[in-house]
Amino acid sequence: MARFRLRYQSTNLELRLGEFAIGRSSACNLAVADGLVSRKHAVLRVEPEAVVLEDLGSRNGVAVNGVRIEGACPLQHMDRVYIGSQELVLIDADKMNERATTDRHVACDVCGAINGSAKRYCGDCGARLESESSATWREQDRPAVPRAVPSMRVEDSEREWGGSESTHTARALDVLGTIASKAITMGRFDEAERILIPHLDALLERAMRHRPLSDSNKDDPEAMFATATGYALQLAQGPKDKRWIDWVFRIHTATARVMTAETIEALHEAVRRSEYRSGKYLRTYLQVIEKRPKADYSPSERFLLGRLDGLAQVILAR
Repeated sequence: MARFRLRYQSTNLELRLGEFAIGRSSACNLAVADGLVSRKHAVLRVEPEAVVLEDLGSRNGVAVNGVRIEGACPLQHMDRVYIGSQELVLIDADKMNERATTDRHVACDVCGAINGSAKRYCGDCGARLESESSATWREQDRPAVPRAVPSMRVEDSEREWGGSESTHTARALDVLGTIASKAITMGRFDEAERILIPHLDALLERAMRHRPLSDSNKDDPEAMFATATGYALQLAQGPKDKRWIDWVFRIHTATARVMTAETIEALHEAVRRSEYRSGKYLRTYLQVIEKRPKADYSPSERFLLGRLDGLAQVILAR
């Protein structure tokens, strides 16, 4: 049995010694239907004790754990590889066996990651996990999946990845956000939403639970908030625009932030384009903002509050 495996979606692919090509071409070992992936995008060179990743001069490049690679890049156990809008994870079976457990687990429906049964949110993608009654299983009851590997404690998974679900979301937004923006430019909103939804929803749920957007000292929560809001406003240009207008109101409500001038302007445009009429999340947001005494706001914030009133009049007058 091969030592290394590549987790792609819900399947663990066995990596034999030699080269393992990834791209859109059917001639590749792993052919993916993704318009952001080149025909021959990257190759894994599998050796007895190591796996080395190399970009084959692809149009959109290759990233490992949030960093774009140049030349050959040795991979470690649980490294995340981003190719186009696809995420792949290298698994070293020797290291997995060291941490194997038969505890109860929950499989994430979004990314396929294995989480402890007590965890409510996926440690990989941040998505909400199903209830234990519908999604918990024991290793011996696991459905047959080709070349599956032993499960791993969620604590070990987070330690290998280097942080919590919020850290993963921050890195994923950095890497996948630019790819999603390119998809939006090409009019592929469904593809962009598939990339961003797990991470944007994870941030919203953390905010609604009054948790920090990031548990890592390396992440700037304000920059993370601005980046996520920017991507939501880009998605608001698509066919599911109203959902993302709601998202912007909801995360600002949960964090009690005054919207920036850029956000208000983008919402004006999105509201006009989509004929947005729902005042539900807008009213809740305004109630939160109005709880703070006006004297506590700076002159620039009071100016923004005036622009918010103008946005409210546009929406509520429809």
